[in-house]
Amino acid sequence: MTRPERLLPADAMTQETVSFAAAADEGAVAGQPGRLRMVGATGAEPAGAGVVPAPGTEPAPDTEAERGDVPEFPAAPPQDAQPQDAQPQDAQPQDAQPQDAQPQDAQPQDAQRPTQIVEATLTFSVHGRFRLPAMAGDATGVAQAMPRPSGTVRTSYVDSSDLRLARSGVSLVHRAGPGRAGPTEDKATPAEPPGWVLSLPAFPDPSEMNVLSAPGGVAAVPATLRELVTSWLRGAPLEVVATLRTVRAGIALLGGSGETLAELCDETVSVLDGRNVLARFRELHLRSERLTPAGLDEIVRRLSEAGAVEGEFLPRLVRALGTRALAPADVPKPSPVGTGDPAGGAVSAAVRRSVRRLQHADSAVRLRLPDGVHQMRVACRRLRSDLRTFGPLVQREWADGLRTELSWLAESLGAARDIEVLRDRFRQDADASAAYDPLPLDPAALARIDSLLAAQEVRALRAADVALRSQRYLDLLDALVSAAREPQLSAAAAEPCSAALPPLVSTAWGRLGKHARRLRPDGADETWHSARIVAKRARYAAEAVAPVLGRRARRMAHVATSVQEVLGEHQDAAIAAQTVHDLARAHPRDGALALVAGRLVERERGRVAASRAAFPRLWREAARARGAWRR
Repeated sequence: MTRPERLLPADAMTQETVSFAAAADEGAVAGQPGRLRMVGATGAEPAGAGVVPAPGTEPAPDTEAERGDVPEFPAAPPQDAQPQDAQPQDAQPQDAQPQDAQPQDAQPQDAQRPTQIVEATLTFSVHGRFRLPAMAGDATGVAQAMPRPSGTVRTSYVDSSDLRLARSGVSLVHRAGPGRAGPTEDKATPAEPPGWVLSLPAFPDPSEMNVLSAPGGVAAVPATLRELVTSWLRGAPLEVVATLRTVRAGIALLGGSGETLAELCDETVSVLDGRNVLARFRELHLRSERLTPAGLDEIVRRLSEAGAVEGEFLPRLVRALGTRALAPADVPKPSPVGTGDPAGGAVSAAVRRSVRRLQHADSAVRLRLPDGVHQMRVACRRLRSDLRTFGPLVQREWADGLRTELSWLAESLGAARDIEVLRDRFRQDADASAAYDPLPLDPAALARIDSLLAAQEVRALRAADVALRSQRYLDLLDALVSAAREPQLSAAAAEPCSAALPPLVSTAWGRLGKHARRLRPDGADETWHSARIVAKRARYAAEAVAPVLGRRARRMAHVATSVQEVLGEHQDAAIAAQTVHDLARAHPRDGALALVAGRLVERERGRVAASRAAFPRLWREAARARGAWRR
């Protein structure tokens, strides 16, 4: 199984990005099957090899007395002995060709298909008196089964009383006990101090899990982890909602040279209520590292014949809490909407998409992950635009209130995002100048400019943190969740989408047309910036209805994106020129910085001019697309 990718540390936390499979039993309730990957003998994945997801392998807790049956690991049977009259392996009949001889048309041995191995994690449910069958033998490729030290782990799941985290695929657990063994490590690890583990959808790909850990006792959740779940908790208090205790014993399946082919872990899990055991279940976790496909199939067959049941199983938190842990998240997934459905369904779907995007980006901003600020700001702006686009379909006072608060949040993030863009532009300029410019920009002066911008970015991010820790932000999150569940619609929202939605896109494009006709090559930067804002709204309008109206709306969104990108480059270049000009004026005694700043200003204003020159052609294409939309 692919090892987790190490990410950026945050304070005392450590982070990993793993598949849903590897975090399933940490408490994320979206049950997923485990990863299965075919690789060649060299470790390379063969062409066409697929990836099949499978359940993860978390350590769990229990005492040996409560476990019922202690897992038994039979010793490997002796290897089959050869008959006395058998020829030794290197013996050949007299008329046999030597090993290196080949028919004339034969392929050399190194050109033959390499032996395939399997990297996989599989989970089995077993009964309390299950006995592990013998694993060794030629059919499995296993030479010896080596027991690993057993251990007991106590896991406390922490959530709101209504399980806001679990229902959103997030888990916060405290674990006390020895380190991981069995299928999650090559060997047993020493006892570790108690600690916390947070598993939440990774950014930017929520199909994976971002796993963070922090030390500490069960009495207090670390503030850093508590803040990372703000967008899901929305200020709700945390409490221990379930406690599990797992007895775990591992066994290593070794090859003939002592190499680890696979790890098998036997876990008996007890659900506790104080000192009482409410329920108990037992699972096997098999992680193949270097088994052949035939060897893995044989091991699975033997386990199945002994009574093990392979398949997808509910995460442990769900087993402990029941079906309420499987209830929908506070912000449901958008439902499909057809052209004949009421237009209010399209409003609801658009609001849900943006609110879920904002929730997802919240933790990325707090962790300082790349593009986190950008995506959270985009979520704010897109939802503001959608509420404007759907104006005839929603209650105006309700929509205006949300738009005001979203504007506040977007502005709180704006300075940090603008500086992020500037630093990236100037880095690209520096790289291009060093590679192609006959007179490269002074790298020391560029470094001073970047250092000044970096200090501004730190201050801007701190200001954003203040906003994200405020009661105003928590109130906004509550309002957004309510909007996602049940937007306040007008009577017009009852009309079918086919009738109600196309005029909304036409209105947005009409506004863009008015602004586009005002643009002049020598016009003010602010006029071009206003056109960019309206172009973005036209794009968002087309994208909001595209899931319902299909290809024609997607075509409009594509054209609007092209227009917006040119106008966006215009705005970024104009801001970059002004910013670096202001930096030079603030440091009049730094001649080298002033020289580099002057060259950067010249380049950025050149990009402004290029954007203005490119716009008429793009607008003609956009006008043709708008005409097709009307027809």
